[in-house]
Amino acid sequence: MKVMVATDGSTDAIEAARVALALLRDGAEIVLVTVVQDYENPLEMAGGFEGPLITPEQAEAEYQRQLADGKSALENTKVALGKDVEVRLIPTDSNPGHAIVDAANELHPDLIVLGSGNKGFFWRLVAGSVSDYVLHHSPCPLLVVPHRSHSGL
Repeated sequence: MKVMVATDGSTDAIEAARVALALLRDGAEIVLVTVVQDYENPLEMAGGFEGPLITPEQAEAEYQRQLADGKSALENTKVALGKDVEVRLIPTDSNPGHAIVDAANELHPDLIVLGSGNKGFFWRLVAGSVSDYVLHHSPCPLLVVPHRSHSGL
């Protein structure tokens, strides 16, 4: 069985991965994925007299910070799980939910594991939800592990 676990490295995401993996048989192939925002060239977004809001150097520094945060999220989750797992850092210029579904279409897992955050109704209405998007577009079964305060775990 191949299982794709999406993580952001947070305590809740790591706990969701632990809960999910405890339900699986030993020997499952685990692929940890995390999504980071791809590099955005500020000169492409500049318009009119005002020019870009940040310099290309600042944009590059921000992208490198996001890459480092993503690698850290993967490493922290890997260490917490205590298993030999494959890791994938996924830069995207779209919604993280889209990137997770795209990764699933590429990796062909038997199961996707996601933690569900504690966003309120209004925030979910305005910004959407990664877990909601993946739930409706996943090419395979999805296990959503609710935030600790929602589930009593």
